[in-house]
Amino acid sequence: MRDEYTEPQAFEEQVLESIRSLNLLQPGDRVIAAVSGGADSMALLRFFLRRGRELGITLEAAHVNHGLRDAADADEAFVAEFCAKEGVPLHCHRAGRQTERRSEEWARQLRYDFFEQLRGKDPAVKIATAHTLTDQAETLLFRLARGTGLAGAAGIPPVRGPFIRPLLELPRQATEAYCRATGTPFVLDETNASDEYARNRLRNQVLPQLEQINPEAQRALGEYCRRAQGWLQYFRRQGEHLLQTARCGDGWSVSVLQKADPVLRAEALRCLVEEKTTLRQADLPKLEALIAGSSRAAQLAGGVRVERCAGVLRWAQGTEEQPAPPQPAEPGEYRLPGGYRLRLELAEGEECEQIKKFAGGRKKGLTNCVDYDRIRSSLSLRTRQPGDRFQPEGRSGSKSLKKYFNEAGTPGAQRALAPLLAQGSQVVWLWGGGVAQGYAPTNATSRILVIRPLEPTDKEQ
Repeated sequence: MRDEYTEPQAFEEQVLESIRSLNLLQPGDRVIAAVSGGADSMALLRFFLRRGRELGITLEAAHVNHGLRDAADADEAFVAEFCAKEGVPLHCHRAGRQTERRSEEWARQLRYDFFEQLRGKDPAVKIATAHTLTDQAETLLFRLARGTGLAGAAGIPPVRGPFIRPLLELPRQATEAYCRATGTPFVLDETNASDEYARNRLRNQVLPQLEQINPEAQRALGEYCRRAQGWLQYFRRQGEHLLQTARCGDGWSVSVLQKADPVLRAEALRCLVEEKTTLRQADLPKLEALIAGSSRAAQLAGGVRVERCAGVLRWAQGTEEQPAPPQPAEPGEYRLPGGYRLRLELAEGEECEQIKKFAGGRKKGLTNCVDYDRIRSSLSLRTRQPGDRFQPEGRSGSKSLKKYFNEAGTPGAQRALAPLLAQGSQVVWLWGGGVAQGYAPTNATSRILVIRPLEPTDKEQ
């Protein structure tokens, strides 16, 4: 690739152009930069240190120690020392030393869960990640090799909710050059040289071969992703229009959907499902079977069900899936009926103190953390049972879980399958409802049970 970003000003002007053209930031935003210690994230942090005042933002940093590498603690110390020297507030999360093999998706989910906790619901908080053009190229190749549709071919979006990627137009070698030019130190991840992971093989073997064919291969792949993002937005607008056209009372006309182009129909069905739940790869064939008349109902993630009756698709009130039997709530990952997934982690010692410190700075604390010292009898992971009572944190008086669901307008299928933690009939934590009053961690807490709700399927980056 061309060496046009060897000067710091050229690098910074490109990042500023991306921020302005894509409207990534507004004056007054609180930016939390995700910093691993590598060249990409250190370049991102240095950019904000040099140009943050011009952008009118406040800057913080976040680091996740996954506990996967021998150098993980040293990387954390490196980031902490740099942030202290530069006066950048730093939020750290330590997963503890991992004694078993963990996937890249596990590590990614751990990071994004932490970032979401940091952000809370404040719309002025932006999480800046250091994805580069090189990451974009690798992601596209990886998805194409694995099999993907237009959504996957669109690659890494520059904006997804609170997450922004200001470096997405710049190759990885530009971040390294910028660090050297600005005297910014960075660490090297020794696992990047290993071909154990598929992404590393793409980075170390496939991309260099493509660049022999076309030195601008990364830029070409990135441009394809930008085009695919535009196509995707167009098809989704058309899908939403088709869905509106098919609207029929409290449902959607099957005949209108049958006559539509299959590509637009697929987008309309995607829009329909995403009103209620996450669309899984296996869901579209189920919905197409409904349209064709070879099926009368389709069970989707989260206990959501669609039925065909008298030529109309409607949301069903019931569910075919049966709740899982109660089981001890022990640390680990759980996959439950209805597409629900969650992970339970027990935090003690320094990790417990870090969580308490973080919770102390939030007005509403953490909704998915339980004071494990308060658990006096066996804690079970289950679904609703007759006699269950729940008092959301900050509310006065407990009420029956049935009444809580009624007041919240929770659909029947979700009521039957929503996971909860309970001591006897006392609900300690509820999916979507958070921790119960009196069970949130306090300054005296020595053990915290962290509940991490996970998406039914892997998210795209």
